[in-house]
Amino acid sequence: MKTYIYPENLRATVKLWFWSVRDFIIICAGIIISVAVFANFWNVIPAAVTVCFALISLRADDMSVLDYIINAVKYFLLSQQEYRWKERNNVKE
Repeated sequence: MKTYIYPENLRATVKLWFWSVRDFIIICAGIIISVAVFANFWNVIPAAVTVCFALISLRADDMSVLDYIINAVKYFLLSQQEYRWKERNNVKE
């Protein structure tokens, strides 16, 4: 098996500037749809949504705000939290 030095033995995720390729494709499609909607209806809401998605999907050190929000929703809303209470015996002698 060959070992490659760059990037991370060819197992790193593909990035394009500050976004992953999947996010970049979504942003490009959003820009195209936003321009078409703005040209026909003078509506800037799709452009605002696209810009917001572009900002929260910026990647720094393999983490983005979108990843953080998704993980927080999974932890606080979708996963079962279990708390176990035990009585401690604090005996003073």
